[in-house]
Amino acid sequence: MDNICINILARAWKGVWAVDRENRFTFFNRGMEDISGLRSDDLMGKDLMLLLPDQEIIDEVHFRELFHTAIEKLTPVNYSLLPIITSGGELMEQSGQLLPLLDENGAYDGMIGTVEHFSRKKIGASVGEDGSSERKLDVIYRNSPVVAFLWRPEPGWPVVFVSENISRFGYQAEEFTSGKLLYSDIVYPEDLSGLTAEVSDFERHGQPYFIKEYRILTHNGEIKWVTERSMLARDEVGGPSYYQGIIIDITHIKEMDIALKESENKYRLIFENSPLGIFNFDKDGTVTHCNDKISDILGIPKEKIIGFNMNLSLRDEKMKAAFKEVLLLRQGHFEGEYRAQGNGRTAFIKVDYSPNTSDDGTLLGGVGIVEDIGERKIAEEKLREYANELSNANKELQSVDRMKNELLSNVSHELRTPLTSIKGYSDLLMEGTLGKMNYQQLKAVSTVIRNTERLRRLVDSLLYVSMAEVEAIKYDLSKIDILEVIDNAVTDMAMPIAEKKIDVLRHVQEGIPQIEADAKKITDMLTNVLDNAVKFTPSQGKISIVAKKEGKMVHISIEDSGIGIPAELLPHLFQKFYQIDPSIRRKYGGTGLGLFISKNIVEAHKGKIWIESEEKKGTTVHILLPVLQGGT
Repeated sequence: MDNICINILARAWKGVWAVDRENRFTFFNRGMEDISGLRSDDLMGKDLMLLLPDQEIIDEVHFRELFHTAIEKLTPVNYSLLPIITSGGELMEQSGQLLPLLDENGAYDGMIGTVEHFSRKKIGASVGEDGSSERKLDVIYRNSPVVAFLWRPEPGWPVVFVSENISRFGYQAEEFTSGKLLYSDIVYPEDLSGLTAEVSDFERHGQPYFIKEYRILTHNGEIKWVTERSMLARDEVGGPSYYQGIIIDITHIKEMDIALKESENKYRLIFENSPLGIFNFDKDGTVTHCNDKISDILGIPKEKIIGFNMNLSLRDEKMKAAFKEVLLLRQGHFEGEYRAQGNGRTAFIKVDYSPNTSDDGTLLGGVGIVEDIGERKIAEEKLREYANELSNANKELQSVDRMKNELLSNVSHELRTPLTSIKGYSDLLMEGTLGKMNYQQLKAVSTVIRNTERLRRLVDSLLYVSMAEVEAIKYDLSKIDILEVIDNAVTDMAMPIAEKKIDVLRHVQEGIPQIEADAKKITDMLTNVLDNAVKFTPSQGKISIVAKKEGKMVHISIEDSGIGIPAELLPHLFQKFYQIDPSIRRKYGGTGLGLFISKNIVEAHKGKIWIESEEKKGTTVHILLPVLQGGT
């Protein structure tokens, strides 16, 4: 049976070796001999760890860490592209597994190592006596983003080798290797005693590797945070020989930690002082946090709100239905009369639920915003009396369409005012005028700006359609440059273009003549077309905008590398509210008004618009507009 197992091991992988619980070699198959150039007979009974420096495993610290992780967890550990310099002077990168062996009691009893993949390439010759460690580091770290060191375990940690990229801290390698500087000279004074103590403790206890965060001083005195990851190589009798390791600049991470704490403080300030009730809940619907305002609105102490399970205990069916939208990863909304449990207090409230998800889309919980709308309800009742009077006064109006259009115009105006404020303050946040924000906050503000602009375009679209029905649209014509209009449309779409990393190419013919048009409406038309192109173009795709003169017309084409459109659907694209497919609408959004409005605007300027497309290859929208009379 033992021979069968050995044959299986010898053939299952390109190379297999094994050591006992004392790390002494017990098996080294022919594949390993071919890979390493070592002989099995020369290795049997020898200590793997003592052989590591001889075998020139370049990232020895990482290998030892993986080895000890496999022992501690008693589970297989994968390693990838482990660099080794063979006895023949080749640089080899190996990938495989470390498989801990267990005895009958489940305790560690040895290790099997496998080589599943490997590659070789020649490197330069050795650099002389006792220079193998320096050569190894030079091979692997020459172009590395981390700074590699070889220290002697002596007072001040004299430097035997340091990679050239120590220059990122303002130093030259020769300053250390010549003895002009010790490593301790650049350690921040307040951190030096603690670091010295930890290194001494590390040497005494024989730990496999050393990891520590501390501060250093650059050549010009600037303080930088670094993380050190090192291994102490020991001689045959266990004494310290040299330190081999790396340091990585983590200053930006520390700065982000500080910014995060400041952000948390600001969030807490907003949370506790908001005029709205705010509460957080977990994935099961249990309230985990809430502010004082929600307690005021509902008349319930905070300690009774925290721990309340909305999924199990909400009695109001409409509010419960709104909450359950979150479980489906959707926004939930409730508005109406709510009788608080516990005190029977009735309040008119509005509640908006939003899900909180992980990067993979898993529900983590959510947030609820509660607003007391009692005063608004009173105002609505008064408004209803006013509406009745208004209805009687407007009986002489000739059509319901006129009333609808006036109402839409008022609503549009009322929506634009808060949207302008929202976008203005969001822009200030994005620009850092109101304080520096971290990446997540910038991402959130970016989302607000994008959706604000999206809502503005939606309001404008609905208003345009309503006015178009009664032929109430007015055009303010002037001389305009096509390049300027194209630039304005691209600017309007800058945020979604940037988020999807789409490459937008503009090719405007030199000396292209002006056109006589309504600048705002032409810009809106191009923005609608470009919005569709961005929406249906995948991330890192390409959009090409070309403008040139053709006879007495200016020809503008917008070509994307998106999903394309089936040929049989092309004749219907300019219909009002037309959507290619419900699933497309759900995935990409939209009202189906963009192309309808674009066609109306183009035709109002005595132009022409049409679409060419091929599925999975992209879509091109063509627009013809008359040049200004008298233009060349």
